[in-house]
Amino acid sequence: MKPSRMKNTDLRLPAAVAAVMILMPPAARATLLSFDLRTPANNTPMPQDYGDGVTDASRMSADGRTEFIFEEGGGWTPGITVSYGSERPGESPVFFRDAEWNGVARLWSPSFAAGRPIGEAAADSMPAGFEYHITFTPEPDANRGVVVNSFVLDDKAGAFDTVDHQVRWRIARGSAAGPVLASGSLTVSGGANRFVQTGLTGAEPTTGPVVLVIQRLAGIAHDLAIDAIDFDEIGFPTKSYNSGSLGPAADGLHAPGVVLNRPGAIRAGHDCATSYGGGQNTTISFLEALNPPADQPFTIEFWALPTAFDNDDAPVYNRVSDGDRSGWVFFQRDEATGWNFRMHDGVGSNVGWDLTGGRYTLGTWCHIAALWSGSAARLYVNGRLVDTTNASTRSGNYNASTSATFSIGAYENGGSPFNGLVDEIAFYPTALTAATLLAHFQTAVSTTPGAYDARVAADDARLHLRQNPPSLDLTFPDGIPTVTFTGTLEGSESLLSWTPLPVASPYAVAGPDRTASRFFRVRR
Repeated sequence: MKPSRMKNTDLRLPAAVAAVMILMPPAARATLLSFDLRTPANNTPMPQDYGDGVTDASRMSADGRTEFIFEEGGGWTPGITVSYGSERPGESPVFFRDAEWNGVARLWSPSFAAGRPIGEAAADSMPAGFEYHITFTPEPDANRGVVVNSFVLDDKAGAFDTVDHQVRWRIARGSAAGPVLASGSLTVSGGANRFVQTGLTGAEPTTGPVVLVIQRLAGIAHDLAIDAIDFDEIGFPTKSYNSGSLGPAADGLHAPGVVLNRPGAIRAGHDCATSYGGGQNTTISFLEALNPPADQPFTIEFWALPTAFDNDDAPVYNRVSDGDRSGWVFFQRDEATGWNFRMHDGVGSNVGWDLTGGRYTLGTWCHIAALWSGSAARLYVNGRLVDTTNASTRSGNYNASTSATFSIGAYENGGSPFNGLVDEIAFYPTALTAATLLAHFQTAVSTTPGAYDARVAADDARLHLRQNPPSLDLTFPDGIPTVTFTGTLEGSESLLSWTPLPVASPYAVAGPDRTASRFFRVRR
């Protein structure tokens, strides 16, 4: 599934249509981090709490000068923790303020050879090439990500300004040694401020730590500093959008703590999954279309990557547990036992159907599907039939629910939590054939974007939670510009104001919209 923060994409209609459709990214919080505490301080550790209020007047000019960046108060609590360090354990840059440098993170430390600068013989413990790290870590349960847009390197003009600073920088995901998202090099000298743009503005947010690494290749140790860093704190969507025939009525609501934008089960595109653990879930309020009468067939399928088990984990759940139970539930048993599908018969807590099978390995994706023919159930794992024989102690009956909450990741009340990733949850009003389920399993490795989605749609899925954020696409069936989207579609003629459009996907662009300069975007 696509990332929750979308890149700018121009979707141009043919010239004869004379309109432009553009996909705008959802609003982001641009945050400028200044190292100015507003009170004189020398050789003080840089602030870990960088303020809980940001003013509307915050800005950064091209030469890196900052004004009114953070103010205490205001009721804003940042969801990004900023920490400072270096490649040497226990070493950290120094926050410094004097008449010339009004609030900077100086790339120097007093514990390095008594603070001697690079190039002095006694400073061999601070060699050229030493790395300084500034790490941005989104709060794990806040559904937030971070994008580092720019930073400023300052050269202090003065007696020590005799050597050009050769600086190499990179932004890495996860740790300083992690995959590189952006990198570059530059020279700073003559008391200049260098405004460095990372090229990541508008990029996909990273949910885990992001590390800005500054590596000094040559220069004077106490003659270079970071003055300001501009980064975006991105909130992820609270919904899982349904692309099945039920549309938005079957959108799933993410509980706080659900972690989005994780690598998904489908190979093509930028597919992502949702991570659960500790009782967080995604829920859909009762819908008759997801609970057909007991004599009518249906199929449920999903992909799961378990990371732990306690023999009672429920990745997908649609059951009323109080009183006479109704509905069904999947359980993840131990690795050797596999997956368990249970259907209840409406007599107390009795189980009408109980099917188990399909070994798995922790940390590996599995495709799980169960179908009900109207009189019997079957369980498939990775496209293979693993159980059709009901336990002899079970009644063989099924009591369709009239009130069950459809829940992913745990029971609707957070019980029996599943630990791991879940992706591509689908519900069909038919009993899919073995060949069809095998085709679904095999299509997941296709490198053709949209191939898996097309199979699910062709089989008439009422529910298909791709675990995706909003998306938008433009096609021209029969020459008519048509917008296919998830989320809320908005339109604009000026890009200055936006109006929600009460239309369903796909939307065939109406006459007035086809003759004016019309812009569209999708929102959460």
